[in-house]
Amino acid sequence: MKKIQFLSLMAVAIMALCSCTNTDYQKAIPANATLVVKADMKSISEKADFKNSKWKTMLDASLIAVVKGKDMKNVKGYIDDPMKTGIDFSMPLYVFMVGEETAGMTMKVNDEGDVKDFLLLLQKQGLASKPVEKDGLMCGSLVDDISYSYDSKSFLLLASLKGKGTSATNRMAHELMSLKEDDSFASTEAFSRMNDEDDDVVTYTSGKWGEEILAYVLEAFMPAEIDMKDLDAIMCLNFENGQASFKAKAWGKTDKAKALLDEADKNFGTIDGKYIDCVSANTLVWMGANVKGEWALGKLKENKSIKEMLFMLERAVDIEQMLRAVNGDVALELQSEDGDLENMPEYVMYAELKNSDFLKDVDDWKASMKDYGISMNSRGDNQYALTMDGDSYLWGVQSDDLFLSSENAVRGGKGGIHSLAAHKDDIKKNKFYIYVDIEKIPLVDFAKQSGMSFLVEPLGELQSVVVKSSSIDEVTLTIELKDKGENFLKQLL
Repeated sequence: MKKIQFLSLMAVAIMALCSCTNTDYQKAIPANATLVVKADMKSISEKADFKNSKWKTMLDASLIAVVKGKDMKNVKGYIDDPMKTGIDFSMPLYVFMVGEETAGMTMKVNDEGDVKDFLLLLQKQGLASKPVEKDGLMCGSLVDDISYSYDSKSFLLLASLKGKGTSATNRMAHELMSLKEDDSFASTEAFSRMNDEDDDVVTYTSGKWGEEILAYVLEAFMPAEIDMKDLDAIMCLNFENGQASFKAKAWGKTDKAKALLDEADKNFGTIDGKYIDCVSANTLVWMGANVKGEWALGKLKENKSIKEMLFMLERAVDIEQMLRAVNGDVALELQSEDGDLENMPEYVMYAELKNSDFLKDVDDWKASMKDYGISMNSRGDNQYALTMDGDSYLWGVQSDDLFLSSENAVRGGKGGIHSLAAHKDDIKKNKFYIYVDIEKIPLVDFAKQSGMSFLVEPLGELQSVVVKSSSIDEVTLTIELKDKGENFLKQLL
């Protein structure tokens, strides 16, 4: 019960925090922190319309159940005006981990006296010890196992996740409050990069956690020669203009890693947008990039399954020669007439060529592939149907464009996805782009059939999912609502 009371009351302290300037309270985070999360809770609360949400109603109801004595008026006063707690709610909240055992949270103090009054209220509720002065700091504990320490600038909470009690965390809290800037996270490149971002939540992880997250989020874009241990990254989450966006940004910690990233980035150009307006009305997923074929071939061969597939295709078509001729925009469409994901979608791939010299070898391909039970027939000028194991694949060259497609795919549509056309300017700012048309996928029907009625309304508000990258070391995933004037976080809550 005590912890429920504490969480209810401490909700005050995470309702409204914002901005990001370097101040003393941020120095309480040690340089060797394994996780640092900067949260702009003021922005999040406003975007979620917390004051008018079900969560606010639930909080008010829980306060009635847990607040003892005559303190309800004072508690509600803190809820209605969080500045009364003495915390500067114009600054961000930082949550951090030291190793895998200790968690902390640091906030900026606005009025030291008001902080003491707030803690004394918690004391009356049996949730905190009375603040005691020690070496210039006011110290105590919350719910018996969380240490707090504060002065006129900083308020720090610290807890052991291994249940070691407050004696150890009290000592650590005192040490962290006395850190010199050179020994704090505030002196690191990661801190500077975090504070360059004004998203609602910005996260940095290091060590094993960081490597695992980097590998999961960015490894597909990274050169094979790079070691994830030589990279750092921050992750950003933001809710704005009918969108929820997750962004990962990496950087090299060594000169070698920086050089590898720079070199890999040169293999991607900015998308020209050549294939945006030839999209079929049946297209569910559109992927675009601007690449050099020689690099793309090497990247594909890093995947064992793709390498084996390329080897199989070599029996019929000199696919490597074709890929080496690619230089420029590349696009892939996945199509489905009814949005049914249970059946394999049709597909069309387009690629801009620097030359089509490989066409001179087509007759030789026709002759050699017969030995493998494969046939290739002309479907027009430089267009062919390849039949293998009962399946047919189409490919050909029109002008300087190569296409590969399934038998029933629709080619050469005319801007069939209006919402994709609306992204044209954004697409042309990036080097890699995936657009998923959620409206065409029957997710609402799936939710109804699966008995997940609570998902029907939010799924019905979705329009699309976008994954994009403006450079090799950055990727953004965005979920978009149909109503750009609505906030995703408000819809979620």
